Amino acid sequence: MNRDGIAEPRFPGAPEAPGRGEVHVWRIELGAAGGRAAARAALRAILAGYLGRAPEEVELTTNERGKPELAATSPPLSFNLSHSGGLALVAVAAGGTAVGIDVERLRPRRDLARLAARWLPEDDAKVVTAATAGELEAVFYAAWTRFEARAKCTGTGLSGPPPGREIVALELEIDSGYAAAVAVDTGATGAPGALVGAPGDPAATPFVRRFDFAE
Repeated sequence: MNRDGIAEPRFPGAPEAPGRGEVHVWRIELGAAGGRAAARAALRAILAGYLGRAPEEVELTTNERGKPELAATSPPLSFNLSHSGGLALVAVAAGGTAVGIDVERLRPRRDLARLAARWLPEDDAKVVTAATAGELEAVFYAAWTRFEARAKCTGTGLSGPPPGREIVALELEIDSGYAAAVAVDTGATGAPGALVGAPGDPAATPFVRRFDFAE
């Protein structure tokens, strides 16, 4: 057994569970079929690798806020899934550390400034409004993925209470034509995966490890 009672990985090359202050981000190419079913199948395979089980043995449930989690009294891992277009991303953290992730395919829209004013934090909305026409899509989707990753981290939804400073979002470099971000609760003091440093302090920024999923 390795960290926190998680069995040795079933397949060669599977990483150990994320340590304290660490988040694993998995990139998944969904292919032509794409879609939610393929993304969820990949999620189960990834979790199975950490847990030392077959994918069909990985039991998932939802918490009181509707956020998916492992079906266990004290889940050894926290995770979150997002997919858009032909890509999916899975974020995995130690149990007790909430995590959220979002990926968006950049799409031209005429109402990006209006959406920013309606949903994004004031500072981000101002940056979007000030962006030139050539910058607008990239600036908006970078801000949007940070916003949605933080909302998914808390599980309160886009229209719920704004996350506190302890929910830290990091932009992720991803394929051309996409934007992505991962968010972590850095204030989970006493949790197995709690980060070091005060909420909002650079010392509390998680270390992100990147992996590509291959079936």
